[in-house]
Order: sequence, then C-alpha cells, then structure tokens
Amino acid sequence: MAGAADHLPAGLVPWTAERLGDLVALAEQALPDEHLTPDELQSVCFEDGGAVIGSPDGLGAVAVVRRARPGRAVTDPGPGFIRLIAVDPGAQRAGLGRALLDAGGDWLFAQGAEEVHAGGDAPFYLWPGVDVRATAALCLFESAGYVPVGAEVNLAIGVPLRPATVSPQPGAPGFAVRRALDDADAERVEAFVARHVPTWVPEVLRAIEQGSCLVAVLDDDRVAGVACHSVNRAGWVGPLLTDPALRSIGLGRALLVEVSRDLSSADLRRAEISWIGPLGFYVRAADAWVSRVFRTLRLTRPPG
Repeated sequence: MAGAADHLPAGLVPWTAERLGDLVALAEQALPDEHLTPDELQSVCFEDGGAVIGSPDGLGAVAVVRRARPGRAVTDPGPGFIRLIAVDPGAQRAGLGRALLDAGGDWLFAQGAEEVHAGGDAPFYLWPGVDVRATAALCLFESAGYVPVGAEVNLAIGVPLRPATVSPQPGAPGFAVRRALDDADAERVEAFVARHVPTWVPEVLRAIEQGSCLVAVLDDDRVAGVACHSVNRAGWVGPLLTDPALRSIGLGRALLVEVSRDLSSADLRRAEISWIGPLGFYVRAADAWVSRVFRTLRLTRPPG
C-alpha cells in the first residue's frame, strides 16, 4: 500500500483492509451477478500487495497490483494489473469510473510498471480479463487507451460428475486420488508443479492451505497429477495439471470427479473451470461447455 496516497486526484483516497465491508457492499451493487464473497475480496484485494483506491463515500473503487516477471527481481519493471474496478450504479456516467481507472494506471506506472493489463493477475485474480458481456466496462477501458490483445475462456461443468470409467491399459501404472493434507504431500506436490508449470506453485500452495487440493498418486507413491478448486473464486476449478507422460491413464478425469464431489458437497451444481488452455480434454472428460469469454486488454506506459 506504500505510496498509494501519493499524487491521487482530488476526491480519491487509499482504501485499507478496514474498508473491506465497503468493498463488499460496492461489489454487491455494481457486480451483483459475480457473487463475490468477503473472503475472495479480502485475499485478492488486500492480502497480495498492491493498492485499493476509492472514493471516500464508498461509491467506487479500483484495486491494482504490480508483479515482477517470473524469475526476475521485484525491482524489475514487470506488468501492472487492474484486478477490480467497480462503481455504484447510481454514480455511473459521471466520470468516477474513468477517474478511478486513470488513478490505478498512474499508480502502477509510478511503481515502475511498463504496461497495465485488465485482469489476469495470477496467482491472485478475480477474472482472466474483461467479460465480453460487460459493455460499459469495455467502453471504459477503450476510452482510457487500453487495446485488445486476445481473449480467454472459462468452461462450465455440471457437478457431481459420474465416476471415471477408464479401462486400464496393459502395463499402465495404478493410481489413487486423495486430498493433499500433510507436509509430505505438500512438498511433493510443490516439487511436481514446480517441475512442470512453476508459475502455478503459489496458487497450488494456497489450495493446499485451504484444503482444496486433490492429488493423484501412483502405486509407487509418485505424484502424477494435481487438481485444485476455490482458490480465488468459490466453485472455480484450477489449476489442474497431470504428468504429460501419463495422460492416457485417466488421471485428469479422476481428478475432476473428486473435485466435483467436493463442490457438490457444498451444494454447488455447476463448476467454473477458469482460464482454459486446450478445451478438448474438458469437453471429452466432463461434457464441458464455454460459459464465459473475457477480452484481454493492455495499456502501455505513455512516453515521457
């Protein structure tokens, strides 16, 4: 939060964690369909550095963070992210949204960011971009100079899934799926994820702390796959990772089944699989369908 109060436009102030209640109330008014919980907003907006800037009256706020590039020092000019921007419906179309967006970008550039992205700030994130249905938000970012650079999709699946029915292949190793709970599991899961997708390690470790990490273990006790859920958003699935050399023995489907059991026990009937790469696996394994599309947007530091 250091420096958040420096050079803010008149009428905007830093919000500390003591204003979590205001942020929750604002999200309920401005983004009612997102069903953002106090825990989600607390962890994403107040427990990962960055800053929250808002109006004193609670009618608008923007949450931002700058990240060092993976493997680089924190002083490296990595990207900045607008992780949340919300304006009370009664205060929209009066310039507050643009003032907040500009203030968030200016704060990030002052922290050394070379560019600013809308969403997508893993391992703490609320969305991978801007929902393509959010017309007003897309227009706001466009007016501030953000340009589209791509798109990301979420998939949805019904839960619970039917148990996996995979015929074992001759010579294929056996495996079991269990919850990662003890220190030994945590160390082995961390090593497995670090070997394959190191940028996912912080998210997976958070899932282990929350008890929402399932691990597929071979008969010889080697970790062969990991699936997490509800790390950033309740009911959202991910990360999910299986050993590339063992993807024909049903690991991914078995992990999804166990995740779906977790979610169905929490009275959920649908799970959101966030920020998908290849779609084919989820469609084949779980009859998944595209549920949301997000436009990814970027603003480059102005010259001078």
